Amino acid sequence: MEIQSVQQFLEHIDDLKKRYTYVIPRQNFLSPEQVIPPEFIYRGHSNHDKYKLLPGIFRWFQRENGTYTTEFSPWEYNILFDFISEACGIVKDIHAQEIVPWLETAQHFGVPTRLLDFTGNPLVALYFACIGSSGKNASVWIVNKSAYNRAFYGELYSLNPAISDSRVAKIITDEIINQNYQDHNNPAMFIQYPWIYKPFYRNERMNTQSSVFMIWGANRGDFTSFLQPVHYMEENDNVTNQEIGILNHVIIPSNQKNALLTQLEMCGVNEKFIYPGLDGIGRYIRKKYSNKS
Repeated sequence: MEIQSVQQFLEHIDDLKKRYTYVIPRQNFLSPEQVIPPEFIYRGHSNHDKYKLLPGIFRWFQRENGTYTTEFSPWEYNILFDFISEACGIVKDIHAQEIVPWLETAQHFGVPTRLLDFTGNPLVALYFACIGSSGKNASVWIVNKSAYNRAFYGELYSLNPAISDSRVAKIITDEIINQNYQDHNNPAMFIQYPWIYKPFYRNERMNTQSSVFMIWGANRGDFTSFLQPVHYMEENDNVTNQEIGILNHVIIPSNQKNALLTQLEMCGVNEKFIYPGLDGIGRYIRKKYSNKS
């Protein structure tokens, strides 16, 4: 659907929450009925037609001879460890052997990784959708983490953080460090699908942006390719994404971007909020006094 205002956007999210609240029936007198509301995460794209839900390291490009290849994925190990070796003298609060925070830091500074940035704040995603790509329709993707974990991992409840940490660590060990691709499509050996997790907020920007990461596993397809049909881990039948509401998106017409940014400004979502610190203040002042509409 298309949205024309911040209010319409938030009303749509509220409607999705009501639609996709999940009920686990009462099993016995010791196990009451459980109501599981959806847990949404969001990602804004300023150009809906150009960008897929796929990490930078796996994106394809066309060579001059017409063939397609990924620019960075053959060098994933080298890219990450080159970044660590170059940056460890500057970033003092992360030990050289702590791969997870280094991967997150690399993503933060534009290094291609297998992470894809999301946010727990819908207004932050809407802001990123409306900034840039003038003349292009934007979009906000909405992922229902609860439904996704239920369908792909058989998880009915909120996970112990230790389980989430172990899955992130396994993906990094298998896919980046060891790079053992024998039987790579075997789900008993390798985590196939992206895992969603909340990182430790090591800087203020991650905090204000309510950062959430999706880390890709063995399957390097874009996120939308996993969802038709969806196979439940604990069941034998397939269902569609629409039936369980894992993925949804809204379109922002290009001619509404500036109006939505003005409304977001009224909500306090602007450059100095998104980018706390001097760089955000500088962007905010520049835009405030710009003559451009």
